[in-house]
Amino acid sequence: MFVRAPKIRSAFRRFWRAREGAAAVEFGLVAVPFFLLTFGLAEVSMIGFTQTSLDFAVAETSRRIRTGETQGAGKSYSQIQTDLCDQINTFMLLTCNGNLYLDVDRYASFTDAAAGQANPIQNGQLQTGGFGYTPPVASDIVVVRAYYRWRVMTPLFQPIFQNTSGGDRVLVSTMMFRDEPF
Repeated sequence: MFVRAPKIRSAFRRFWRAREGAAAVEFGLVAVPFFLLTFGLAEVSMIGFTQTSLDFAVAETSRRIRTGETQGAGKSYSQIQTDLCDQINTFMLLTCNGNLYLDVDRYASFTDAAAGQANPIQNGQLQTGGFGYTPPVASDIVVVRAYYRWRVMTPLFQPIFQNTSGGDRVLVSTMMFRDEPF
């Protein structure tokens, strides 16, 4: 056994001194973490950009509700949702059908509005049954919430990014305000 030790040491020395194929081996060691980092960064960037687009769309839709433009035009829930989708798609093309949900509620006071905000994700599912549009009148407290179901593209990151079962991440944007006296 002690006789083999110099032979083993000499084999290791030859292995470490050999340079043929070293770049391929080094790339093989670094490639997997590099591509995981690249795809993860792309996924986080797309989620962030979608969240920013959703925030912009909710702000624009809320402005129209706050000033009475939506109520004056007699827009329905589906028309407001279509307007919201058009605003989101100003920056990037997203599929709104089955992925975008809107909830517009009015309250008597800000404390009632804060107490009425329940988490819509129950048992790993987005509960959309209570979503709707209640047209506010002048000086009402209004809460506009929009939810966008983002399908996590990188399967390896689904357990990290998903907040519902099935590999989806629900992005949320909320705006609370008092209607203008229109």
